[in-house]
Amino acid sequence: MDDKSYDLNKLFDFFEYWEEYTHTTEFYNEGWLLKVLVYAITDFGVKNHVLYVNEKEQFFSEGLLRSPFLTNGKKKRLAESHTHADGAIGNFTIGNAKHKGLLELTGNKLYIFEAKINSGFSTGVTNASFYNQAARYIACITETIDKAGEIEELKDLSIGFYLVVPEDQYKKKKSFAKFLNKEHIVDIVDRRVKEYKDEADYEVREEWLETKFKPVHKKIVIEPLFYEDIIKELEGYTYIDEIKGFYDLCLVCNGLERKYNKA
Repeated sequence: MDDKSYDLNKLFDFFEYWEEYTHTTEFYNEGWLLKVLVYAITDFGVKNHVLYVNEKEQFFSEGLLRSPFLTNGKKKRLAESHTHADGAIGNFTIGNAKHKGLLELTGNKLYIFEAKINSGFSTGVTNASFYNQAARYIACITETIDKAGEIEELKDLSIGFYLVVPEDQYKKKKSFAKFLNKEHIVDIVDRRVKEYKDEADYEVREEWLETKFKPVHKKIVIEPLFYEDIIKELEGYTYIDEIKGFYDLCLVCNGLERKYNKA
């Protein structure tokens, strides 16, 4: 990220002004919360944090990750589209024109973030109702790495998938821990590949599972990140009180109780 100083109060004032003219979740949502926390962690210099973006890296929101189950220009009964990542940190470019928003890995780091406030992982796609969002992410990360020609260089890559979520929501929604479980993920992707057993490219997909997906699955870090823990890392930061207030508004506007500044 560029080394720029920004007054976060200007952003929060902008959101407050527009509250009267749009639905509050337009601003008080997990997408903006993630962006604010990435900026704050980086600006505050918490260099050991996974949300920290150094001068050789970048952050991008809503980038597209390649799916290994695309239509490839033809309508197929089992196909799906690319998946959107709430956030990505690392070494990559973002495509434009025909491949607008498509993330292309260019270096040795790729961290992908899915942010939630009061919702769970989606449980499937149109052509595979069991194919949950977490498993899909890992498959798409694999495809992104493969298309960059980096499968053979996995030992040199730093890759991670992180669910960013309120701590109490993580504990309340048992599906979070289930879907992030590594054994569960490989079982789900294996089941997705087996859907193709009657298709001409089944052997190719089985090879992808064994020689590409499983090595990435073994290497990748898969963990939850709690907003509350991230905010603790920001104690002493210039805008810590404003960030706590913003988090409270995100919770309230999404049907949850405040964490800070309770009346």
